[in-house]
Amino acid sequence: MQRRALLLGCAALGAACAGRPLPPPAAPRVTSAVELIPADLDVVVRLDLGRVKAALGASALAALAGQVLARGKAEQGADDLELSSLLEADQVYLGYRPSPLWAPLDRVLALQGRFTQLMHPPAGFSGATDLGGDVRYWDAKIAPSRSGVARIYAISQHLRAFVSEAEIDAVERALSGVSAQRRLEPPEEGTLSLAARPALLGVLSGHGTLRDLLDGAQALHAVADLESDGVRLKAELLLEDAEQAAQLAAAGKLVLERALADSGVHAELRSDAERVLLSAQLRRAQLLPALGCLRPGATAEGRCPW
Repeated sequence: MQRRALLLGCAALGAACAGRPLPPPAAPRVTSAVELIPADLDVVVRLDLGRVKAALGASALAALAGQVLARGKAEQGADDLELSSLLEADQVYLGYRPSPLWAPLDRVLALQGRFTQLMHPPAGFSGATDLGGDVRYWDAKIAPSRSGVARIYAISQHLRAFVSEAEIDAVERALSGVSAQRRLEPPEEGTLSLAARPALLGVLSGHGTLRDLLDGAQALHAVADLESDGVRLKAELLLEDAEQAAQLAAAGKLVLERALADSGVHAELRSDAERVLLSAQLRRAQLLPALGCLRPGATAEGRCPW
């Protein structure tokens, strides 16, 4: 009886009982960094870091990355790995859900390049969990802040992702290929590009007609191109119809003219069918003041005309 049961079990298991090797794990379904960005995130930024490296040089980029990623000792293990991974990356995608002050709440930083293989867990993280198909992850031993890194993924040596707690399930679905929602995807052009849900612009526009028009917008894309003497910007906002686009362009022109009156920045805002198009060019000396105007609280401090 036992022998018969064993034979039936072997017949059911087939190759495993015959001593044949089991098939290798399935290859990862994700082949590019943008595929790791969950669909629920409201802003997705793409950075062509290869072009930035060529323009700034490795040492200047390392110093800049160190300043951006220095968030304190509590998450230093993740910070160190983020910094080294950024310096090895060619393409960077950051997807996040912003707070009312535009600070990231939940986020996924996905990198594409050629990365040094992780031989040991990052400081503060568990040992590797192998998902098969050359996909591994490490979990934070202590729960980080909401925007902190709760899990690190590595897909072979060409993809790496740093994921906050709330987005782990969404990234798992992306890895398994079962995510049916359509993610935001920034344009594949320029040095820096962005895709965002247009309603977020209401945070900057306050109330009134301009806010109402922005609430009805359907898509927002922007591209920044790093040039030798500055940055060239262009943005496109898609509305429901041409009339709304014309109204928003007219209202936006008034805000733009007042905001840039004494800045020396050249910008053009116009409508084209259902789209509102913005183009601008900033010299290097104008770039930092312009970024300062976008900082939360800058208006109240009198840093910007609006």
